[in-house]
Amino acid sequence: MANVPQLTDAVLLTVSPVTRRILRMVFVLAAARALGPGKFGVYALLITLVEFLAMTSGTGFQDFLTRESAKDESCGWGLGSQLTVLRLAYIVPLCLAGVVLLLLLNYPRAVLVSGAYLFVTLVPRAVSEAVQGVLRGLRAYQLFFAIDIALGLTLLAGAGALLLKSGGLAYVIATELISATVAALVALAFTVYRRPSFSPWLKWSSLVRNTAAFNIYPIIGSLYNRVDVVILSKLSGNYATGIYTSAYRVMELFQLIPYGVLYSLLPNLARYGLKGNERQRLERAMALLLSSAFAVVLATQVFASPAVRIFLGAAYSQSAAAIKILIWALIPMCINYSLNIALLAEGREKVFLATSSVCFVFNLLANLIFIPRFSWPGAAAVTIATEILLFGQNVYWVHRATGVVPFPRGAWRVALAFLVLWSVSFVGAGSNLSLWIGAGCLTLFVMYLHRAGTLVDFRSVWRPGWNATT
Repeated sequence: MANVPQLTDAVLLTVSPVTRRILRMVFVLAAARALGPGKFGVYALLITLVEFLAMTSGTGFQDFLTRESAKDESCGWGLGSQLTVLRLAYIVPLCLAGVVLLLLLNYPRAVLVSGAYLFVTLVPRAVSEAVQGVLRGLRAYQLFFAIDIALGLTLLAGAGALLLKSGGLAYVIATELISATVAALVALAFTVYRRPSFSPWLKWSSLVRNTAAFNIYPIIGSLYNRVDVVILSKLSGNYATGIYTSAYRVMELFQLIPYGVLYSLLPNLARYGLKGNERQRLERAMALLLSSAFAVVLATQVFASPAVRIFLGAAYSQSAAAIKILIWALIPMCINYSLNIALLAEGREKVFLATSSVCFVFNLLANLIFIPRFSWPGAAAVTIATEILLFGQNVYWVHRATGVVPFPRGAWRVALAFLVLWSVSFVGAGSNLSLWIGAGCLTLFVMYLHRAGTLVDFRSVWRPGWNATT
């Protein structure tokens, strides 16, 4: 029983990042309204560079810490401390490189200074992310959640103050730094509470070698996920960057749908492999994730335009069209997350280097071709194409590693129902009853999922008496 994944694990692992992202989204929306598209485009560029530097310094270490902590708690805490030190050693030169990059791209001095201050947030993030990696491996999901809440509530407070005081870019960056620091302090408190008296360290050479793949593949993945923002900023200007980034932030929120479900299955997949009942668990989970992606795409078609008007205002009207295009990438993304978890469980994380490299080259070249011609719509289309390319690679590598490829149960029937209802919603978008037609289509799709047994089938993933030995 102890080895069987619990539904509460998936719920907590989903609620935690979703809550953090929602609170961050509130802050981003407040920043967008306060700064306007032009200045928000500058902030979007800087936060993109910060995320890239975070990946480069070792955000991927979290997965390594989760896997190792699940095997040995004391070893996990020791590795957490070591990897924090290692990340700090990476962060200092990387921050200097970030400022130099902005200088080489001929950004004004004010942008360089703002970027330098925003890069400092990487220091407290190194602490909080390492602790969260260990806590996730120990299934201490309540504490994991508390760190995300500390970060999110600080951002929420900053959003309120930002709107009340009409603060500028400096105020936005200060809020980012304060929120990251608060999360790190909470993480340190939990470390004192949970860490055993003895936490062994590895040899530094062994640590660097064992974590190299977790350090490199997120860098390449971050490159192909974020290079479009940099290209947009230089070739299409800050306004196009602001429009595209506001839409991409919304899609990033929905990317968290697979997170909690799949990471709650990771320990068992790592223990038993992709066979028997564990494969069935994954396929059932994939079915709901795919159905959820279809529902989100349909809901976006219906509600994106009024939502943008309400939350962002008329200045961001084009963001509705951007999110309607971008959201289609969520469909292959959900499948890709599932296949990546299967590869990670098999210890094949080095495959991510190959798949990410191919996606980066494609994404870079395609954006350089399409952004000058189509601006942000071209970037959105390339994002979808990149996810499809990644899907093809993942299918090949999973089959090569395991001999099988998990497939969502009932996927073809659900896809057909979705396409019919989406088409009706799309055709009805030009009428005065567009919202009613779209809402009706979304309701019918949810009813279909219920009647098809998708939700009941999904719950069986965490059936207590069902494990790999039955």
